[in-house]
Amino acid sequence: MRLLLTMTALLGLAACQAAGPLPLPQPLAGLVERQPPGPVRLTLSNFSYARARVESFVTAQPDCAAQAGSLPIAGFMLPLNGTRVIDAPSGADVCWRNQLPVEANAQPGTPRWSGWSRAYTSAGRAIDSSL
Repeated sequence: MRLLLTMTALLGLAACQAAGPLPLPQPLAGLVERQPPGPVRLTLSNFSYARARVESFVTAQPDCAAQAGSLPIAGFMLPLNGTRVIDAPSGADVCWRNQLPVEANAQPGTPRWSGWSRAYTSAGRAIDSSL
């Protein structure tokens, strides 16, 4: 009897090897529809300044500072407790900076800007940030 079971198991194994590997079942493949990645957004809020002047642009490049001179930059004012939503296409990030308040000893007419901040929206998630 053992010999018969051993022979049957070996024949079954040989048949599987000859036919190639069997695909593994994917139990949820038919239940979950894959949506193409859509635009994501940065929600930028101002809780610090009476009025903030902000510049932003959307890029897929790794360095905001290097790209700032070569891409169109959107400028806007953001009032205290104001919010601005910036949409970015799939695979792109949002870079932004704000104008800093004028110091008492600074020369008039020379705006100072914060460094460029980057919202990593290319990861496919919405991001909330504040100045």
